[in-house]
Amino acid sequence: MAKAQEVNIARILFDAYPDSDLLPLDPDQDCRDLQALLTKVRSSNMGDTLFQFLVLEMAEGGEGTLDGAIRVTEKARSDVDAVLRGLISQRRKEPSMPSRTFSARSPPRRRRT
Repeated sequence: MAKAQEVNIARILFDAYPDSDLLPLDPDQDCRDLQALLTKVRSSNMGDTLFQFLVLEMAEGGEGTLDGAIRVTEKARSDVDAVLRGLISQRRKEPSMPSRTFSARSPPRRRRT
């Protein structure tokens, strides 16, 4: 029976992450496995805290497994969705800003009666 191929979560994350080519990483070296990527993220300023967060969550909260990585990513998505819903809800509660503002020098025109 053939041995199942090990999944490289670090490389999946790097390849799927938008604009990952802009991250200060050598994917062949730094993404060889999740532990190597975690070490790189902890030791350098990546400039992208969301990417750092995902690496930390997958390595620590996800126990370095594919199922764990999926679980913590779904949880993060749920948390971000809750925050987004709160922000959108607040925006809907706020009165609309007038499209034209007036300064002290130019008061609004009055209608003639």
